[in-house]
Amino acid sequence: MIDFEDFGARIVQELSSLIDKNVIVTDKNGFVVASTDPVRLNSYHEGAALSMKNQQEIHMTKEMCEKLRGVKPGIVMPIIIAGIPIGVLGVTGTLSEVEKYAKLVRKVAELFITDFMSRQEKERGIREIEFFFFDLITAEADREVIEDRARMINMEISQYERVALIQTFQQWEIADVENLLKMQTIHPELKIFRWGLEKLVLLLPNIPKHQLCESLKGLSRKMEKKAGRKLPIGIGNVTSFDKLGESFKQAEMAVSVSALQGEMIFEEDLKLELLYHSIPLEVRKEFLNRTIAPLLKEKELLHNLEVWIQKKKSLKEVAEELHIHKNTLSYRLGKIESLLNVDLTDNNDIAILYTAIRLLRKS
Repeated sequence: MIDFEDFGARIVQELSSLIDKNVIVTDKNGFVVASTDPVRLNSYHEGAALSMKNQQEIHMTKEMCEKLRGVKPGIVMPIIIAGIPIGVLGVTGTLSEVEKYAKLVRKVAELFITDFMSRQEKERGIREIEFFFFDLITAEADREVIEDRARMINMEISQYERVALIQTFQQWEIADVENLLKMQTIHPELKIFRWGLEKLVLLLPNIPKHQLCESLKGLSRKMEKKAGRKLPIGIGNVTSFDKLGESFKQAEMAVSVSALQGEMIFEEDLKLELLYHSIPLEVRKEFLNRTIAPLLKEKELLHNLEVWIQKKKSLKEVAEELHIHKNTLSYRLGKIESLLNVDLTDNNDIAILYTAIRLLRKS
C-alpha cells in the first residue's frame, strides 16, 4: 500500500521546484492529501473525483469551477499504475498555462510511484527471507515443509550450505542491505538480511573457502567505511539447507571469537575456543573464582601476566613491550605468584592461568 500523504508531500515538493504553479494530490476519493497551498489540504475536490471515476484527464474550465465543489481552473489527471487508478494530480492555472506542464507532472508522479513500488517489492523480498530463516532455525519442520516455504519466496534452497554473521554494532536499514547486495562479489545468489538490531546474516551458496575468505574481506572493508570501525565476522560450517540452524549457531560462536581476536573466524578453525564456548556460564565463573579471582581487581597485574604468558619472551623483552623496567616486571610477577599461590615456572600452573584468562576474555 502507498502512503498517499507521504507520497503526495514528496511529489508536491518535487513539482514545486520544477514548475511555478500550484499542485495538488488527491486520494482516490477526491480528498486533497498534499498541496502547495496548505489551505486546500483535506478539502474535497469534486473534479478530481470525476477524473478518478472516468479515469481520464479533465480540464477545469471556468464553468466547471462554478458547478463543482473545491475546484479551481486547471487540469486534473488520474495517476494510473499497472492499469489501476490510485489517485489524482492537479495543476492550477489557466488552460494555456498548465497544458504544457501536464505531461511533465504525470511523468514525475509515475516515476515516483514506480520507484516507490520497486523499493517496496525489494523490502518485502528481504523481509520474507528474514521471516523464513527465523522459522527455519527456531522451528522444527520437515524438509518438505521447508521446500514449500522456499518455493513461495523463489529460493533455490539446494544451493545454500552455510551461514556467516557480521556484527554491525548498529541497525542497518533495508536500503543499506540492498546496496550491499549490489556491491558484493561473493556470489550472484548470495542472500543478506538483518538479524536483530546489530547483525547481518549471509546465506552462502557453495563457494571454495579461500574464495569466500577473500570476497568476505572485500565486503567487510566496504562495510567498515560506513561503520567507522572493524566489524567481526564469523562463518559456520558447510551443511545441508535443513540444518542451517547448526551453521548459524556455529557462526554465532565464531563471530564472538572474531570480536575478541579482531579477525574473521571460520568456526571449523576453532580449537580451544570450541571448548571454552561449550563450558556453562556457572562453571566458567567458578573456574575463574578458583584461579585468577584475586587479579580481577588488579587490572595492571592481570594485563602484565597476560602479556607475559602470550609473548613467551625474556623478562627484558616483555618489560620493554609493557614500557616498564625489568625489575618492575619481576616484582609484579612475584606478587602474582604470591596472590594466586602459583609457580610461573610450572607448566601446569601456566596452562591453568592461560585457560582462566581466555575464559575471562570470552565472558
